[in-house]
Parts: sequence; C-alpha cells; structure tokens
Amino acid sequence: MRKKLFTKKFGIGLVSLLFSLLLFFTATSSNYNSTQAQFNRTTETYSHTLENIPIDIKYDSDKYFISGYSYETEVYLTSTNRLKLDSEINRSTRKFKVVADLTNLTEGTSKVTLQVKDLPDDVSATVSPVSMSVTIGKKKTETFPVRVEIAEDQFADGYALKSYELGLTKVKVTSDETIIGQIDHVVATLPDGMRLEGDYNDSITLQAVSENGMILPAVIEPASANLQITVSSLTKTVPIRVDYTGELPSNVSDIKYSLSFDKTVIQGNQQALDAISELVIPINISDITESTIRTMTLAADDVIVTPAVVDVTLNVVKKK
Repeated sequence: MRKKLFTKKFGIGLVSLLFSLLLFFTATSSNYNSTQAQFNRTTETYSHTLENIPIDIKYDSDKYFISGYSYETEVYLTSTNRLKLDSEINRSTRKFKVVADLTNLTEGTSKVTLQVKDLPDDVSATVSPVSMSVTIGKKKTETFPVRVEIAEDQFADGYALKSYELGLTKVKVTSDETIIGQIDHVVATLPDGMRLEGDYNDSITLQAVSENGMILPAVIEPASANLQITVSSLTKTVPIRVDYTGELPSNVSDIKYSLSFDKTVIQGNQQALDAISELVIPINISDITESTIRTMTLAADDVIVTPAVVDVTLNVVKKK
C-alpha cells in the first residue's frame, strides 16, 4: 500500500516537473522572440539621397577670387532615427551643411575634400563626389564696356531688329588677375532658344567674355541690365497676276478677269522675300462658260501672305 502511494506521488511530481519545464521554456522562448523583435525594430536603418545641396566655401574673399568649382553636391543620409532623418531632409529644419575649407590653400588649382558639418547624432552622411577642384587667384576689379549681341536666328521668320536700348554702358567686373587680363568686354544677350516676333523689354543677365566670345568666370556689378528691343517686320508688296490654264470652251471667245485688289504683302526672311517678285493665281478655264466670281487662296514658299484670299471676277465673252 505504501509502495503504491509512493509511486503515485512520484508520478505526480514527475508530471509537475515536466509541466514546469514546459512553462519555463515557453516563457523563455517568448521573451527571446519579444527581445529579438524589439532589437530588429530599433536597428532598422532609413536612408535618403539629397541632390543640389549648396557647398559653403570658406576662403578670404577680400584677397582672393575663386573659380572652376562646383556650387552644389549630392549627400546620402542614413539613420536609425526616422524623426531626425526627416528633420535633415526638410530644408527648413536642416542643420547640416557641406563645407569646402580653402583657408589653408595657396594660389593655383587645388583639390579640396568636402566635409559635412553640424550633423546631428544618430545621422550619418556621405558626400558624392567627396572632393572638388577649385582655382584660387588674387582678386582684381576693373571696369568694362557692355555690348548688346543679338543673332539673326533669335528673330522669328519675317522679323528683324529695328533698334535696341540697354540700361547701362559700363560695369565693374571682379575676377582673379589672370582672368581679368583675358576679358575683352561684357555682353548682354537674349536667353538661348528665344526667337522674337514682337518687341522685348526685360532684364538680361550680363556675362564677361574674351575677345573670341568665350564666357569667363567673374562677378559683375550690376549683374543684369534692362534691355529693350524693337522688332520690325520683314515685308514686301508684290503684284498679283492670274494665269489661265486649259482651253477656252468652244462657245467662248474670251475671259477677262478683275481682282478685288491687285497687290498683296508678303512677310518672311530676306532670302524668301528676294525670291518673290509677284504672286500668280492659276485658274483652269476649260469649264468656265458663264461669268463668275471665284475666291482664291494666295500663297508662296516660306512667306506669310496678307491678305491670304482674293476674289477673282471672270467675265465671259461668248462667241457670236
């Protein structure tokens, strides 16, 4: 009897032990998974690429003039803190800046490493490219005349320059000593791709150029000037003539014509105008047996005709 009681108690104890071990391993596994999940969440990395970040260049601007450098760069940001990363992405809350320190460099062309300054903790940055080339020269300022340069192809077909007026004639130009020696004048030109077909009145950015027209790095004061351009139309007045084609009908002896107007104005480039001395209207008279009025279109190669239509009155003279 005592043996059975012992066996029974031993069995209950063994079951309790196994159950306790099961609870322990379950709790341990759950705690491990929870810890691992929390670890994974806290180590998630966020990233973002920022383009066109301005470069803060440090140098003695009273003594030197710099040229040949990049104004902007690309920055790759990473962080495990999403809020801090978003703050640096946003231009209005951004703290970091990209710096090129030239203070210890001498005259000539040098390569300088770009550095990211004032970057918050938990945020890292990579600049691309990591360095830039810059030319340092002694600063010099001189006065140069300003010229207006407008190419013929900057006027639409049928238009030409009549006159222009620029708001100034001279400007101060600052560059390094070597570049100043290469500057011939300052130009005011229309933006690339612009073709005028009417008067123009706007501010134009000025550029320092060499004798052969090469743009040179310089600071110009003032940097722009107001340019007024008066455009004229290239036109020519030419006569209109009717040219009969076909054969007269058998019962018609003659067909006389009159026009609602006998001259018209053509507009186009000078070469097209020079090639046209009159406008000819071909009319087939083979089926004209009664007097009639026809409205005909006026046209010629590479020009605009105004007015573009003319009424042709055809008076039929029948055989007797």
